[in-house]
Amino acid sequence: MKFSQNLVRYRKKAGLTQSQLASALPVTPQAVSKWEKGSYPDSELLPALSKVLDVSLDVLFGLKEDDGNIDVHEAAAEKLQKLPPEEKGKFVMEQFYSMLCAYNQGTAPENIRFPEHLKKETYACLRSDYELAVSRLNPDMQYLCFMRIPETGINSYFKQQPRITELFGFLADENALRIISYAETLPRNFMLTKKCISKELSMPFETVSDIVDRFERFGIMWQLTADTGEGRIPIYGYVHNIPLVGILTLAESLVNFLSFRDPDIDIWTKAPFRK
Repeated sequence: MKFSQNLVRYRKKAGLTQSQLASALPVTPQAVSKWEKGSYPDSELLPALSKVLDVSLDVLFGLKEDDGNIDVHEAAAEKLQKLPPEEKGKFVMEQFYSMLCAYNQGTAPENIRFPEHLKKETYACLRSDYELAVSRLNPDMQYLCFMRIPETGINSYFKQQPRITELFGFLADENALRIISYAETLPRNFMLTKKCISKELSMPFETVSDIVDRFERFGIMWQLTADTGEGRIPIYGYVHNIPLVGILTLAESLVNFLSFRDPDIDIWTKAPFRK
């Protein structure tokens, strides 16, 4: 009787009628009715029954009690794995937005919903003593950045070293940004020469050569040598570097002053850089 009782309970919890459950398996509604009166389904139907009702067979047969606790990490991972590739990002953005909103203690979880209609460029922002986060929400470009603040401050990790100063000075070069924008359109393992970059971008060869050499020093590009049969020439591969794309994307938002924030959670007492 434990199975029958649980079947009724979890069918109703799933919002299904006997006919709807029967169609999902598929069996006849009479078969479902018999199970709920004391009989059992064929063994080959059990995995599908468990999936449709979203309950384990151990719980369904009364071998294990359902304590009502949900492993949110496991549930989120399972859902993400089931989604098609084009929908995974939307799910991640919605989950991140909900978690960010939850930092506001007075917001009930059921009232947290990802904005459906955004009439202006909108961000979600968080500043606490332990985390910094920013997320752009608009459909034309969505991203999220979440950072945990070390006890010793972000400046204990971010060192003001000459190499970082050189990088920012380098990225201030318009021609360097043009080459990055071009290289980021290329497929994986696509090799280039300085001459072809110069021709593609109508840029002086000497300018391209200097920038590509600096790219190589920073690990943004890497060099091989090709034997053409008429001589050996250097060829270059572009490293599709996620932090570099992140820097440029965040810079675009920075110059626009993050004008509208929803939510804007400001609960910090200690600055992220510490003395």
